[in-house]
This record gives sequence, C-alpha cells and structure tokens, in this order.
Amino acid sequence: MNPRAFRSFVLAILLVVMLGAVAYYLLGDTSDPETLSFDRSGPRMVALSALLAVLLVSLFHSGPRIREVLRALIIWGGLGLILVTGYTFRHEFEILGRRLMAALVPGTAIEQTDGSVVVLRDGGRHYRIRARVNGAEAVFLVDTGASAVTLTAEDARAAGFDLDRLSYTIPVSTANGRTFVAPVKIDELDIGTIHLNDTRAYVSRDGALEVSLLGLSALDRLSSWRVEGNRLILTP
Repeated sequence: MNPRAFRSFVLAILLVVMLGAVAYYLLGDTSDPETLSFDRSGPRMVALSALLAVLLVSLFHSGPRIREVLRALIIWGGLGLILVTGYTFRHEFEILGRRLMAALVPGTAIEQTDGSVVVLRDGGRHYRIRARVNGAEAVFLVDTGASAVTLTAEDARAAGFDLDRLSYTIPVSTANGRTFVAPVKIDELDIGTIHLNDTRAYVSRDGALEVSLLGLSALDRLSSWRVEGNRLILTP
C-alpha cells in the first residue's frame, strides 16, 4: 500500500470510529448493564463533534485523494454500522430468529425474555411442542384433557425406562379404545427453558399411542398457561 492510500485508510478508520461512537450514543441502550454507559449531556456531544471536525479539516488539508477516502469510508463505515446495529438490537434479532425457527420447525419452543415459552399452533390446529425427557428429545401434543403426561413406548424407551419392568395397571380411555398404562416418574422434563423435576407420568403400551401427551401433571406445575390467538404461552 502506497503512503497516500495508507493515509486514506487511516483517516477512514478514524472517521468510522467517530461515526460508531455517535451511533452508539444515539442508538445505544443505556439501560443494558452489558453496554458502556454514556453520559447523555451536551458536553459529550460537543466534544465528539469537535473531534470529528478536526478530523475532517485534516482530511481536506492532507494529501490523499477524496475519492480514495470516500471509498474506504463507505466500505468500513458500512461494516461498522452493521456491527453497531447488530449489537444494539441483538435481543430483538434473537427473538426474531426463534420465531422463524418455530415457523420452519413446528413445535419449537420460543423462549421469551421473561422466562415464558411460546408454542405456535400447527396446521392441524393442535399445539405440539418439542421437549426433552431425561435428556432425550420427544414431541408432545398438548392435551388439557389428559390428567398426566403420557409417553409413547418409543419415547419412554429413549428416556431410559425399561418397558419390561413396568406394571401396566392403570386403565385409561383413548381414541383407540380402553387400554392400560404404567405409572412412572420423569426425573427431568425440559420444555425450552422450563425445567420440571419428578413429574408424574404414564407410559403406554407399544402401538397404543401415536404421540406423547403433555397433560395436567406438567401444566398444573406452571404458574400459568394460556392461549392467545394461535399461541400457547407457558409461564414457569
């Protein structure tokens, strides 16, 4: 890089830093403890403006061509603006990403900043949610008519239950008729950021249930759950 181009590059970087500071001042969330706290008083802005003016004067009195400086400023300034904007609105982008994931992958739990979890209704007008049972992933159909969480034989096996040692002694009625289920305790049930220990549950026989049910033995342990439009909101 020749001296003239190098000088243009350095001036462009200095201008980007100044513009970034001004953008941070204008857009930064000072309520966020992770961000640097700026004093929003007049003297701060006067100092920033004065320093920017000095840099601009230096630009016009130095040797580099304006075109080179502007080209470098546009490139690096654009990158700086993207970084500042991304950091300022990082929480909003994170929530948006989760909502997009929930739309693309039905049953994905959308974790909210207040700790609640949102589930979107699927095309069949049901609420299905991806959860973890003793660390194993399972898809549940939310069923407020079920008194307890009920696992399919496949999900129970993946969660570590020995089906041959279970006692199928509890009679229940299903869409396929009357059957028997085995009572169990789920050590860990995770629904997004919601964590439940020792949840009362049942295990169905092989082929008796198509999908595991998230029943009242889990829902009643939440502080609240409600439906708003096409969203099911679970609050721990």
